[in-house]
Parts: sequence; structure tokens; C-alpha cells
Amino acid sequence: MMISRSVMCSLRSSVSSVAKKRAFTLVQCKRFNSHMVFRDLNYTNKSQSLPVLSKQSKHLVSKSTLSSTALVTKESLLLQADSTWKRMAIRSKWALMKNYRPFNADEVSAIFSWVILSHIAWIILGTTTFFSLLFLGLNSLFAKEMVGNVMGKIIMSYYPEFSIAFEDAVVPEWEKGMIDFKKVRLSTVDKEGLQLDLTFDSIKLTLSFKKWKDLKGIIEDVEIQGLSGTIDRTNINDDTPEVDWFGHTEYELNSLKITDSSVVVIQKESKPLKIALFDLEMQNVRANWLLLDMLNATNISGTVNDSLFTFHKRQHQLAYVNDIADDLNPWKRIMRQKLDPVDIESIGLISDKFNWLTSGKIEVIADFMPPEIPEGSHHNMDSRYLVADFKLQFYDLKTKTPSEEPCLSTGEKIISMDELKPLLAYVNSKEHGETLPPLSFRIVKKVDELENVSTLKESKLLDLIATEVYIELLKHVQEYEIEQRNKRIAAWSQAVASQLVVVGLGAIA
Repeated sequence: MMISRSVMCSLRSSVSSVAKKRAFTLVQCKRFNSHMVFRDLNYTNKSQSLPVLSKQSKHLVSKSTLSSTALVTKESLLLQADSTWKRMAIRSKWALMKNYRPFNADEVSAIFSWVILSHIAWIILGTTTFFSLLFLGLNSLFAKEMVGNVMGKIIMSYYPEFSIAFEDAVVPEWEKGMIDFKKVRLSTVDKEGLQLDLTFDSIKLTLSFKKWKDLKGIIEDVEIQGLSGTIDRTNINDDTPEVDWFGHTEYELNSLKITDSSVVVIQKESKPLKIALFDLEMQNVRANWLLLDMLNATNISGTVNDSLFTFHKRQHQLAYVNDIADDLNPWKRIMRQKLDPVDIESIGLISDKFNWLTSGKIEVIADFMPPEIPEGSHHNMDSRYLVADFKLQFYDLKTKTPSEEPCLSTGEKIISMDELKPLLAYVNSKEHGETLPPLSFRIVKKVDELENVSTLKESKLLDLIATEVYIELLKHVQEYEIEQRNKRIAAWSQAVASQLVVVGLGAIA
């Protein structure tokens, strides 16, 4: 042992001396089988020139490389996976880049951009579907009461004049591609102006990113079912348009449907109106052209104080001919409105315009001919007119002598008391069950005067109707007076003739 140790020491000293001479750096690596192994770091760090391969050797190397990579397949990786998530990761990476390795920075940014752009395209092209899935996920994760409260607060932040409560979950209706809100309650917060207290069994709607981009509201189509409640109009200011109360006159709807609904309208000057809507369908609803769009409705049916009314496209009396389309120009369509006999007091006829009426009923048949107005067109509106033909039938009218003369909403006098007295005598001359002759007339209204108008009262159409009613009534009064005068003349002539006959016969005798 002493000899081996001395040999080893001498070997180390000789090796180190040689390394110093040759500037080698020797490192003791490992001990294999009691032998010391040293490595020259300077030699290993030097770049070594590789031998030039021949074509045959290159072919062999490439063939061996392909055979080794061909062994790494998706099936082999799936067999080695020990969990569902790992197998999902293998399938996803293999579908994206045909390999199973970590993503680099370029690939991560590409995937992130693709996800963001696809979601943006999804929101733009399928807004309703996007929000349907969003609401469906929220209803699945959280309690429906909490989702309803959060949605109500979000909507009220944009419309502080309303109080909105969602009592049930939001259910997307996949068949029609609509979002269905169940059991919604809507009421107004401000105690001035129009007061609303409404409940909805169901509100179905679709959303449109394009409309929202054009500042026309995000809601595109609306279907309402089971509407009930009250609409209080007693605090409305007559000096300001009712459309301004809404505050978003630029909003539009592509379609509106209301079924199985009933509301009570409380008014200033008349009894409350009980309006029931069986079916209402409108193809276009614009806040600033609400009355004109109502006259262009596809179909409206319901009751007013238990009196049936309908509003639909008028059927032509003759068979369809090729020139019928030209005959109806320049009007878009002719809409027939019919109201069964209804109490005149309930619809507000006993007012300043007809302050001499006390009771009775009226039946209304009207044909409205709104002009064709292209969407988004506002030029030449002053040359377009709304034409309406009315036929009114009064039943069982009772009158009184008023203390003031009838006047229009502007305060202008319609008729004097001297002209009113014959009218009252004519109406009172009709016995019970005897009706007045029907009143037929036409009114014409400029379309540009219907902008930002939502009711007949605001449009001054009631003033035009009242004026035409008085004109027609006075015509009947004149005809009645002529008839009565002719009867008196005939009676006087008969009396005189009979007296002359008697006198002549007496003279002959």
C-alpha cells in the first residue's frame, strides 16, 4: 500500500507538470473501477470540425431520423397519458401544430388573437345568441333572483326614470332565436308626467349590434305576452310632447307583437279606458313617428270598454286586377279601422268640443291612407299627406244647452250659440231608437306635422274631426229645416185649398 500511494503521488505530480507545460486544464471527473479519469476542458470547448459525410451516409442518417420521429404519434402519446385533461391537451396541440410540445410566444399570441377576434365576430353577427349563452351560464352558476336583481340595476343605470324587476330566470328560446324574460315588473320612479305600473308575463326580444352601432338601440324585435297594469295620464303636461318623456326618440324597433294583454288608461277629462289587446303586430316602431307607424300596423284587434275594435288592411271590393297597385298610389296601403258602438263619455267626446252632449253611443269606421315613406328618408316630407275617410254613426244621443260655446283645443270657437240651438232641436227631435244619418267626411293632414307625435290629441286630428262633424251635422240640420218648411208649406197649401173648395161649394149651393 505504501508503494501504490507513492506511485500515485508521483503520477499526479508528473501529470500536473505536463499540463502546466501544455496549458491543459485537467478535471477529475469520476472514478471508474478504482481508476481516475481526467478531462481536458480546453480541448472539449474547442470547436471540432465534423467529418464530411458522403451521400450514402446522409441517406442512412436521414432514414434513421425519420424512423425515430415516426414512432412519436398521437396514438402513442394518448396511450401514455394518464388523465382526461392530458389527453385533451394532446388532442388540442396535435390538431393545432401536429406535435406535443410547449407553445412558443408566437403561437400563444396567434391563439389569443384568434380567440379575441372570433368573440368579437360572434358578438357582432350573433348578438342574441351571445347574450343567450351568457344569461344561460349566469342562471346556471348563480341564483336566478340575484341574476334578476343585477340585470335590473344595470338597466336602471341607463334608464333611471324606470324601476325594473325580474322575478324569474332569463331563458333563451333557441327555436326562435330570442331571449325570454319571465315575470317582469316595470314602473316609473318620477311622480310627474306619465305614470306606469305594468307587469309582463313574458318579454321576448332579439338584439342587434348594428342597431346599437347606429345609435338606434340594441333591441331589434320584441314580443310581449300577458301585459297588465295601469297607465296614468292625469299628470301629463299638454305643452310638451309626450315623446320627450321617453328621452330616446332615435330608438327604433324592427317589429313589435303584443298578445293577451289588458291595461287601464286613466285620463283627465273622461272615464278610465279599459283596453284589451288580443293581437297587435307592427313591422316598424319609431319613437319619433309613433302615430304614423301605428296607422301602418299590420294588425290590431281588441276591445275598448268591452266594445270590439279591429285595425287591418282593407280588402278591395272588386277582384284583383293588374292596375290595383296603381290605383292605390301614392299611398302605401289602405288600413280599415272599425269600432263597435261605444259610450261617448268613455272615449272623451263629452269635452269642450261637444259640451252639449250628455249621453249616447258612437260607431266609427275609418280608412287611413298613410303615404309611402322610404326608411331613413326625411326629404320632401312637406309634400306628403295622410288621408283618412270617416263614417260616424251616432245612437241615442241626449243633449243639453251648454253654458259656453264649443271650442277646439286651441280655444278657437267652433260654432255660435245661435247656430247650436237648431242643432240641439234637430238631435232632440229623434225619438228613442231612431238614429241620425251617418256622417261621412275626409280629412287631410301633412305628414311632417306628425313627427314627434304619439297620440291623436297631439296631432290635432281630433280638432279636424270635430270640425268636419259639425259641418256634416249642420248640413243635416239645414236639410231637416228645409224638410220641415216644405211640410208646413204643404200643410198650409192643403188647408188653403180645402178652404177654397169649401167656399166654392158654398157659393154654388
